[in-house]
Amino acid sequence: MARELHRLSARGIDAAIKKHVESNVKEETLRDGGGLSLVLDRFGARWLFGYTSPVTSKRREMGLGPFAMNTLAEARVKASNNRDLLAKGLDPLIERDRAFEEARLASVTFEQCASDTRAVLSKRWTSDVSGYQWDKAVKDMTTLKNMLVKDIRGADIAKALAAFDDRPSVKVFNLSVIRRTMDTAVAAELRNDNPALTARIGRLTSLDRKKGNNASMPYTEVAAFMATLKANGGRAARCLELIIRTGVRKSEATQATWDEIDFGKGLWIIPAERTKQRREHIVPLTHRALEILREQRAIHDEMYDWSSTGSNARCDDPMGTPDYVWADDKYEYLSHGAFQHLETNGATVHGFRSSLREFLGDETSVSWNTAEEVLGHKVGDATAKAYRRASGIAKRLAALQYWNDFLDGVSNTNVKVKPETATEQTIEEQAA
Repeated sequence: MARELHRLSARGIDAAIKKHVESNVKEETLRDGGGLSLVLDRFGARWLFGYTSPVTSKRREMGLGPFAMNTLAEARVKASNNRDLLAKGLDPLIERDRAFEEARLASVTFEQCASDTRAVLSKRWTSDVSGYQWDKAVKDMTTLKNMLVKDIRGADIAKALAAFDDRPSVKVFNLSVIRRTMDTAVAAELRNDNPALTARIGRLTSLDRKKGNNASMPYTEVAAFMATLKANGGRAARCLELIIRTGVRKSEATQATWDEIDFGKGLWIIPAERTKQRREHIVPLTHRALEILREQRAIHDEMYDWSSTGSNARCDDPMGTPDYVWADDKYEYLSHGAFQHLETNGATVHGFRSSLREFLGDETSVSWNTAEEVLGHKVGDATAKAYRRASGIAKRLAALQYWNDFLDGVSNTNVKVKPETATEQTIEEQAA
């Protein structure tokens, strides 16, 4: 039996390899017994272990590495280990793959898992701002990002979040990044539980934050604020003025592209993938809104004047012209924090949507449905929408023109009038 297992010798292998190199034989197999063999071919010499799988009952071969890196004694040890697995009813190849997978899972860091989570979640994001915030959160959690996912505990998370105690909203957002990342870890079977649940972390660190809606500016003060924006004249100021006049969301404006603007029809068509409601939002443009966009178009065209050979010549390839409305020499579009330098008296950019909504409700005859549609909100149930065939653009344009006239100090007979009653509304309006 011993000879059946150990048929080869080191000296015999060296002689066989030398003879094989000198001969024209393409492949030769030297069998040591017990499934272990040394294959000689044009690629060199390599160890193989042949066996019948106890799992599939099929004949299989398992590579044990090149002869140059594995001596005869080392190859025999590997073969012996494989025979032990076979005696237990296990397939050596399956067990090796399982060991590799366990080693891989045991080496996944929080940063790597967060990247995998981001790849899945980003498919539902409507703005690049979400990606920027996610990446910044992971980068800022220095004590956590290099830890193995399987080793992270509640105390580690609390320690990482302690750096944001002076920024409660950032702290809560970062916890949400950790929680979703750990959800991915659980789903991938990297660990059995999620230690980042709010109920648990709330026992280890404070998660209090200022509650409430986005701070808004009373609509009676917005007109004066608009005057300061016009005087500013900067790119961010022009964009913010457009946001206030149209009622669109911040990312819808900052990442707008020229192909969304129809100057001929006076429409801004925001595609579904860029809206919160995941449906196309058509924004009718008032005179001043069109004026802002035309001014920006002129600046854009001058900046990327391909016929110029002077300081305005930006690129040799006209195809390099940015599609974004607010592009400049450094960035394709305005960043999430582009408006921070503008004094808004504590109001958020999103809060100006509330200012517009309050004005339409308090000062005009615009119906509730039209006012909601101006902001891109969903209106009515499925039955009502089935009867709502028209987009109501004319009514929304009128509503926005009331708002723009108010901001510009222009008298409008539709302001300060008695709101229409339900019986005075058209079928289209009631079905909106």
